[in-house]
Amino acid sequence: MSQEQPVDLQILNKVRHLIPESFKIERQKKWEVLKRKGLVQKILLKSSNRFKLEQTAKYDEFCDALDQATYGNNMDVIKQFEFFKESIKPKIKAGFQFGTINGVESLDLNTFETKKGNFKTKQGSTDLIVFWSSENEKSTRTLNELNTWLSQNQNLKLQINPIAVSLDDDSNNFKNHLKTNQLTQFQHYRYSLGWDSSNAFQRAMELNYLPKIAVVGKENQVIEVTRKAREVENIIKTYWEAGSESEDEGKYRELLDQQTFRFIKKALTQQISDLLSQNKSFAKSDFIRLSLTKCYKIAQDGSKEIVERSHLKVSYEVSVQSSQTIKLFLNNVTAVLGKDNVQVKRSIVKDPKGMLDMITSGFQDVLKKNYKVIQEYTIRSEYFNYVHEKEEFQPDVQVISKKSIQNLTFKEYQTIYSQVLPIFKKYQQEIDDSDDDSDNDEEQEEDKRLIFDRVNELTDCLKSGLELSLGQPFQTIQNYHPFGKDQVVDIEHKDDQVLIVMYWDDNQQCNRQFTQILKVLLVNEEKYKDKIRFVALSKHKQETYELFFLKNQGIEEVIEFYFPREENQADQVQYNVKSFPHFIVVDKVGSIRIQSQVEDLESILTSYIEESIESLNQKGPLNDDEYSEITQFLYSDARKKLSQLNNKRQFSLSFIFKEIDQGEKVVRFAPIIQYTIREGKQKYLDTFLSLLNKVVPLSNFQINQTVQRTLNLLFPGKACKLCQNELNDQTQQYYSPFSDEFYCVKCSEIVDTKAAGYKKFRVQDNLIFFNAPLVDKSVLNDIDVYRLGNNQKVKRGEQYTQNHALDCNGCDGDVKGFRYIALNCLPGKLTDLALVDFCQDCFDQIRTGGPRLEKIVKRTKIYGYNPSMLLLRIPFYMGYYDY
Repeated sequence: MSQEQPVDLQILNKVRHLIPESFKIERQKKWEVLKRKGLVQKILLKSSNRFKLEQTAKYDEFCDALDQATYGNNMDVIKQFEFFKESIKPKIKAGFQFGTINGVESLDLNTFETKKGNFKTKQGSTDLIVFWSSENEKSTRTLNELNTWLSQNQNLKLQINPIAVSLDDDSNNFKNHLKTNQLTQFQHYRYSLGWDSSNAFQRAMELNYLPKIAVVGKENQVIEVTRKAREVENIIKTYWEAGSESEDEGKYRELLDQQTFRFIKKALTQQISDLLSQNKSFAKSDFIRLSLTKCYKIAQDGSKEIVERSHLKVSYEVSVQSSQTIKLFLNNVTAVLGKDNVQVKRSIVKDPKGMLDMITSGFQDVLKKNYKVIQEYTIRSEYFNYVHEKEEFQPDVQVISKKSIQNLTFKEYQTIYSQVLPIFKKYQQEIDDSDDDSDNDEEQEEDKRLIFDRVNELTDCLKSGLELSLGQPFQTIQNYHPFGKDQVVDIEHKDDQVLIVMYWDDNQQCNRQFTQILKVLLVNEEKYKDKIRFVALSKHKQETYELFFLKNQGIEEVIEFYFPREENQADQVQYNVKSFPHFIVVDKVGSIRIQSQVEDLESILTSYIEESIESLNQKGPLNDDEYSEITQFLYSDARKKLSQLNNKRQFSLSFIFKEIDQGEKVVRFAPIIQYTIREGKQKYLDTFLSLLNKVVPLSNFQINQTVQRTLNLLFPGKACKLCQNELNDQTQQYYSPFSDEFYCVKCSEIVDTKAAGYKKFRVQDNLIFFNAPLVDKSVLNDIDVYRLGNNQKVKRGEQYTQNHALDCNGCDGDVKGFRYIALNCLPGKLTDLALVDFCQDCFDQIRTGGPRLEKIVKRTKIYGYNPSMLLLRIPFYMGYYDY
């Protein structure tokens, strides 16, 4: 009775007819021992031939048939055939014809104009082709290295045709990178669609992993494809010296006798694997792999022919500290197997700890050269946070030990940073560009973590000497130029004026903030005149934001925009800018009051305008007696006055005491009262604060307040603005809070399906729906202003969609068509997901009292929803809070 074929060969037989007969297919059994995984047995199918680029359609047909054949099998079989697909797919590698690159545009570095077309390698020349993207740091670094290498080897460049092909999907990013970086040694192209998974050439070059460098010979045949810039010179020179194209030669195959192979296999699986897995002397970042291979060639009829029985192969990459351990381990292995049966294929001894010492030593040498020393200091922050559940203040102490270079100026920081940056980059790059073996990823990450942590530690040390904290004086920001002008100006604080600096970039959060800020500045133009100055400092240079200002025409007339001369300027370090938007709010006497994101700018500005210079000048550090009096007060019965503010989404209160211990002196800052409160609830807090004022005057505190602004709505309307039909408290109706007009249901819900964008709708505002008759009239009051949004419209050039990227809270389905936001649910603090949304179907159930209404109410009960609640209708999706 014949033995049943293994599952993988059964599947292979089903699809074999879709593979060209000339392809050699092999079934490989591999026994591997990895230090961190132990013994693993693999069965691999692989092809020694690949489909050609022009056979991509046939390859796709084969993959579809294979997916059907493997469906329902276990994951090991599926993974086995995923590997097989990789081994047989079209791939541009050594020995292949390079072909033509279609769908690209060329760039003129003089005019920065582009021209669509294609690209072909030059017959008779050696082409160096680099695939890169401005958004991929490793690829930009590779391109810079090769550009420098070519500029320093002009004689070599005369014999090479250097081409750079960008995968940027944004033409502006591509152009801006080339404007900023002088990459003049290359001819530049860009794929018009960026990375395109349907592009056969891109898939064959595996351009989803950048960088990729192809060296193409004089007969348009690929010499080598690599990801490492340092290998390019050797590849080219080896090719020139050989005088011919390299071929994809088959590797030497070992064919040990069966008895010897079985002996090695038995020793590996029963003895040697334990020697490695139980060895505790190796470091966590050490990589060791032992492998043994047996391979058969599978003929068209399914018959097998043995082509390989290997010796035990060893690969390792260990630290200097483990060099004796690996030597001892290999001695033990050869003692078991005999020296002739063990082959060391790769042996690398690395020194990550030595790198750490070199980085630290280099950093200290730079400091010594600039007459600076590192000093240790401690930041002690004590918080007393009001806890609603307990109706008491809960202490929390944070102590952070830091190192810094004290009294560092802007110029000194820039000088030192420019000198240490090459040191940091050298070792980061050395680790980043080390071995690409995928089995080694985890160990490499451990080495990278060590190096990157040390670099971050020393960078933080340098930054700490420059960083300003709350309560410290604002320092002039330099090296920025205004919108539309080249002259650099200083951003300074003026006495008796509140200064707001917003660090921004072109992203959703900043764009939403700008919409709100414009409204606040325009509404309060007279009130803020000469009292408030608002400045927006961009992350990048002005040319990066051409599209932003095209979409937001006129915004520069309301807001002062400034742009940096250089990327990553020192002021971003000084003011601890780590994300965008980031606000710096400076009071009338020049003290930094806020360094963070801001929820409600208007309430902050209103309170800061009202502060007098006299009261601000009185603020200062507490003495020990005052500190004791405040803490005793916080634990006293006075806290019971806050019991009516029992909603933590609508009220928070913290007292903050901060000091910096520099050893010889301790610097204390004025105590901070920080609170958020709902409009109309201030009286309850004022009672508590008035009692505190009798203990320690409030003028001694820095008070940071955020007021959650609310509004009440009038209902019903008298008549529809468009058709003049009568409205009353029994009729369902819509209302625009932006035009203060009511509309009947019929006029509000007319949609012209032939029109595009907002032209579809007769009423183009975001509208509030009143589900009359209102059973619960309290829904008309205490509505968060921020929930109404800003009546945003899709701007020119932006895509719009009625497929909203969120789930309906009423049914968990997709929100398509109109989005309806419940205005009365979860009132209070703006959080990541504080909105309750309904889809069109659930909205129809709510307003008609449909059969699913009871289920919808039950599902949303946790949010406090009832069918009387007001619903804001949004036509197009621009973001969760962007409407």
